[in-house]
Amino acid sequence: MAIKGELDMKAINRKIAVCTVSGGLDSAVAFAILADKDYKLHFIFFDWGQKTLEKERKCAKALAKHYNVDLKIVEIPFLKSLPDVSLTAKETLTTEINEYVPNRNAILESQAVAYAESLKAGIICVGSTGGDHICPDNSPKFIKAMQALINQGTMLKPPIQIIAPLMDTDKIGAVKLGIKLKVPFELTWSCHNNTDKACGKCSNCLARLEAFKVNNISDPTKYQK
Repeated sequence: MAIKGELDMKAINRKIAVCTVSGGLDSAVAFAILADKDYKLHFIFFDWGQKTLEKERKCAKALAKHYNVDLKIVEIPFLKSLPDVSLTAKETLTTEINEYVPNRNAILESQAVAYAESLKAGIICVGSTGGDHICPDNSPKFIKAMQALINQGTMLKPPIQIIAPLMDTDKIGAVKLGIKLKVPFELTWSCHNNTDKACGKCSNCLARLEAFKVNNISDPTKYQK
């Protein structure tokens, strides 16, 4: 992934990046791209009441240790209180059709902006991928809107640049790139459900299974039979 295009290279060249880390595959590959380019990384993980919090936080900590990066954990209690959200409902099985959390990424990425500005970072890196976007806050238009918000609402000049280095690829491409970058996939968790083993049925599991199969490598995740 070349860092170019419409981005402000003076900001990019500050070589400091805040990376939103979910403990998942996509964000791991995204920040591995910057690690490979010798950026100074800072990880930020969000506890927003997700049912898979313990697994995701454990993976985020393991990834931070693996890459020798500081990890900031931020609680977002408001999102925990939203009704009828399957990703926070402990008793609800999440499938591919009910995984949206209202305005989640705008809230989380706004926290990342504040952290990045305090560090005088040049980049905020998110793990959004291309393909069919179930959630509008994972889309290219959303990333552009967040950049406009940063441009207008922060003091650091040139403004921090928000990047989604995997936006031009899908999960298959992310795994392919992760292999090249030697991403420790065994330290990631993709399933939306809080089960001992990944459910193998939610949209994240299905996409991950397909990606490893197409790339002809074994997925270290253990799945329910």
